[in-house]
Amino acid sequence: MTEFNLLFNALAITEEHLKEDIQRTGVVQTVPKNSFIVEQHKYIKWLALVISGKVRVWQENEDRQILLYYVHPIQTCVLSLSATFRDCKSIINAKTEEETTIIKIPVRYVSEWSFKYKSWNRFTTHSFIMSYEDLLHSYKNLAFNKIDKRLLDYLRSFAQKNNSQSIDLSHNQLAKELGTTREVVSKILKQYELSGIVKLKFKQIELL
Repeated sequence: MTEFNLLFNALAITEEHLKEDIQRTGVVQTVPKNSFIVEQHKYIKWLALVISGKVRVWQENEDRQILLYYVHPIQTCVLSLSATFRDCKSIINAKTEEETTIIKIPVRYVSEWSFKYKSWNRFTTHSFIMSYEDLLHSYKNLAFNKIDKRLLDYLRSFAQKNNSQSIDLSHNQLAKELGTTREVVSKILKQYELSGIVKLKFKQIELL
């Protein structure tokens, strides 16, 4: 099954004209790990639809990063999507976490199709709703949870997703995920180690 057919099936696209438009204008591209899909302060020329792989989306200010959300297969970055409707510069960065296959749609078609095709409108609307919920969750974490709790919650979630108590992340990587500094992460992890919550190794943290 081609990337286009995977997209059509996943989004329940039935309009033949929309299928033809996507295949005519869309570009399939396999992007290596750690490659930028979108860069902050630059105009967006394409809307990237992720077919396989994973994309990390964050905002950056000086040397600090705030993780916003991840883009998974058959999703798109909603902040990039919103920029295509307004023809403005990107307020976020998006980079591949692993080798990722995308379909790139020129931005001039994105809003046009939303008015023209019901299934494309449904996809864009659903994307806005889901990403709004992700952003709200991130905001609640930042606003109401202290950094030490956020760090422990992140470690537990990471371990659960990977089905392993050993977490192969550096202190610098954790700092970027949580929007803080490496020094703060290292200090909290040392406190957790003294309390018997974790065991620290080189670029690895073991949950006890």
